[in-house]
Amino acid sequence: MFNEVDVVRTTAVLTFLLAAGIAVVKPQAALGLLLGGLMSVLTLRLMIIDATRLLQLARTVRLSKRDVSRFNRKSFLKRCALYAATLGAAAASPHLNYLAAFFGLLMPRLAIVYHMLQGRIKGGT
Repeated sequence: MFNEVDVVRTTAVLTFLLAAGIAVVKPQAALGLLLGGLMSVLTLRLMIIDATRLLQLARTVRLSKRDVSRFNRKSFLKRCALYAATLGAAAASPHLNYLAAFFGLLMPRLAIVYHMLQGRIKGGT
């Protein structure tokens, strides 16, 4: 089984390897992929920190559904703001490829699929 640290590590490695491979052919795409991939690592790490903080808070204080909903909404809006800033910077800069930055933001999903397939191959199911 894999955990969030494995996904963060795999996302970072995939981002750097793909960006290095693409840099030879299209430097703008490599920079966009690097920006999107690193921002996805940051937002994934932020989600892990927020979830851990919510769980620790729930252990010490009784939280209502409204408090939990408010906490989750704030966390989601922070991540959305980071995604918007990434895509806005990629769209505004002539040195970055917008689509590559978008695909860089999808890197954690690729890392999760990789770990799921790797577990199925090792587990035999």
